[in-house]
Order: sequence, then structure tokens, then C-alpha cells
Amino acid sequence: MSWPAFWKKRNWQSRLLWPLSQLVCWEASRRLKQFEVAKSPQSKKAKQTVIVVGNVVVGGSGKTPFILWLVERFKRQGISVGILSRGYGANNAHWPKLVCAQTSVMEVGDEPYMLAKQTGCPVAVSPRRAEALALLNERYDCDVVISDDGLQHYGLARDIEIVLIDAERGFGNGWCLPAGPLREPMQRIAKVDFTVWNGLDENQAIPELDVEQKNAYAMQLQPIGFRQVGNPQKRLSIKEFVAQYPEVIAIAGIGNPQRFFNSLERLGLTVEAKAFADHYAYQKQDFDQLLGSGSKSLKQDLSALTVKPLLMTEKDAVKCQTFAQDESHWWYLQIAPHCSDELFNQILNQVNA
Repeated sequence: MSWPAFWKKRNWQSRLLWPLSQLVCWEASRRLKQFEVAKSPQSKKAKQTVIVVGNVVVGGSGKTPFILWLVERFKRQGISVGILSRGYGANNAHWPKLVCAQTSVMEVGDEPYMLAKQTGCPVAVSPRRAEALALLNERYDCDVVISDDGLQHYGLARDIEIVLIDAERGFGNGWCLPAGPLREPMQRIAKVDFTVWNGLDENQAIPELDVEQKNAYAMQLQPIGFRQVGNPQKRLSIKEFVAQYPEVIAIAGIGNPQRFFNSLERLGLTVEAKAFADHYAYQKQDFDQLLGSGSKSLKQDLSALTVKPLLMTEKDAVKCQTFAQDESHWWYLQIAPHCSDELFNQILNQVNA
């Protein structure tokens, strides 16, 4: 989600909300302490290693691409992986649910659908992740289970906690909701097993914080090409795409839309940007309105279609494929997450332990 300005810098608005943020901090700390003391008696201890990949701020931080990277590394070691998700934005009255070939993205949400599609791993979805884990264990025998988000979901026992941090936005003004973007106090960082900074260059040092960071590493999201939304087999390299389409209309319904728009500009594209809410459920009319309005409309004439195509993220694309088969000018950016071998080896050591 896009952050309001007062989440980025402390001003009169954030200060006005500061008393409420203190209540949020207190409640988050209380719940964490209760979990640590009671060892979450309401949750059933899993028979395999459970890894929670989450964040401490509202909005996207790169959890999904990190999970894709982590799953791939586990698979190379012959380790079977299952994935849990809350299914945010899903339209489903019955939980838990497994993602299968017949499942629609609207039933389970965009992130579980994409994770199942890209990894080939079993994915179980439920707002109560312990229920999703139980269903996963009924059908599969996984060595490792990864929970997509859920750092603050204490109904699920866990063995390893990994926090993703957006290197561009960081922690904003450092205050809890509603005065700032934090879901819980910064001290939570000192209690997790790993911190991963999304967006740092390989030669950049890990930023220092006022709290301890255990096992801090960087992740880069490397653009590798563009694929047609309705026909993903159709692919253009970065160089080919930029040469053919120097100006684009770009949309993003992700946690930090500006990160996507900035990445396109760094590739050399001129971007006309439109941000949607995170997990936005796209309809065909959204694009009819977007592409059919304004003096630079894609629908003015045929030549315009070749000049300014529509670009989106892969997370957006999975929700648009059902009505994009005939749209040869709709593309998504394919990325490849990259982290160090040392990070994976450290995680693997904890799994084996």
C-alpha cells in the first residue's frame, strides 16, 4: 500500500496520532510476550520445520520473491516444501483450501496462486494458518513449511523467523500504527532469526539500526525480461522491449507501487504510472477506462498501441490473464530474486539443527 506522507516523516498529523500508536505498540508487545511465555498453547506444534517470512511494517517488502528464491534453493537440496498463506483478498467462504489446477485466483488470492504456479509446491490457504498447516499435513509430507507473512500471527508455532525490509522505505517515521507504518515496535527486529534488506545493491552495506540485527543480508530483484500477460510464452528481452516500446503506461497493485515504477525507469522507459490498492481485484473495465481516456490513450489508433503498451507486475498479471488473451500490448515484468549463498547456508543449518 502507498504510505501517507505523515508515515514517512514525523509531523503534526503523526504526533496527533501518537497516543493511539502507543496503545498499538503496547498490545503488540503484550501478545508477543504471551506467545513467548506460553509457547502458543493454542497452536499445534508442526512435525516439520516452520519458517515464517514476514515484516514489521504495513505494505510490501519483497516477501513473495524471497519465498520464491528460498523454495528454489531448498528444492535443489532435495528438500520438499509446502507453503501457507492467509489468502488476502480472496473471495472464499470455506477455509482452509488447497491451491490446485482448478483453483481460480479469486478463490485464494493473488500471492498464493502465483506461489503455487511458480514453485509447483503445495500451497494451503486460510486466515488461520494453523488450519492451513493441518490441511497441508493431511495431504502432503513436507520437510519444510514456509508461511507467507504471519509474523504477528501467533496461532502458528514457528522454528525460524525471517523479516523482509524494504530498503527504500525502511521503517518510515519509526512509529506504530496509526501514527506510522509499524505493526509492532522496532524491538521485534532483535528477536527474529534473519533480516533481509530488499533493494540494496551488492556493494551497499547493511543499514545500522538502533536494535540488534541477527544474520542481516541483502536481496536484489533483477529484471530478466517481459512476457505477454495473456500469452506468457511470448517473451522479449529487456533490450528488445526498451527499443520497441520506449514509452509505457504502467500499473501496480502491490505493497509499494513506486518501487515497480522506479525499476521501469531505471531500465530506460518513460513511464505514465497508475497505482492501485494492494491486492486489487482487477476487472476488464478498469483497463477500458484507463486506456480509453486522456489525450495519450492507447486506443486512439493502431500506432499508439505499438508506442505505449500496458505494463504490470507478475502479481497483477495473474489476476488479468482471464481477460487478456486478445491483448497483445499487455506485458508484465519478469524478475529473478537473488540472495547470497551464505544466507541460504545459514537458514539450512538452522533447519538441519
